[in-house]
Amino acid sequence: MSERFNILHYAGDNMEEWQDVPIEVENASEGLDASPSEIHASFEISSDHLGEVRDRHKMMLVTAGELPESQIAEIAPERRLDWIVRELNGRTHKDGFTIPLHGAEASLVDLSKGEMDGHSILRLKVGAEFIRNIPLPNGIEQIEARLNGGVLDLRW
Repeated sequence: MSERFNILHYAGDNMEEWQDVPIEVENASEGLDASPSEIHASFEISSDHLGEVRDRHKMMLVTAGELPESQIAEIAPERRLDWIVRELNGRTHKDGFTIPLHGAEASLVDLSKGEMDGHSILRLKVGAEFIRNIPLPNGIEQIEARLNGGVLDLRW
């Protein structure tokens, strides 16, 4: 497990600092050890046109849902967390959530925790193109992240 505690500055996001969240990688499959679902997910991620179409479609759905969800995000941020995790085909738990990242190389997955507009945010970055800001419940200080068999598991 590598520990990273770099503070990055992003002025464009109304955010002053991001703190990296270390990810523990377990059971990474490569080559002939990979399961068919991992190989399929890798193919889908590497397909530029298909990925671009899916990303634009998801972006449209997320953007369309952000306006009605903005009031709910202020009142009940945990509902917004559930909504974003479901958008990523993940599951929420009482003490965290899991997101499938089959086919993504562990070296390309980056997590950082910060604050935007007074709310705790977890930024998930996979490669250069895929970035999601995931709202966290109030009072979350410590986050443990594990990448196990292509599934990102976050607990607090």
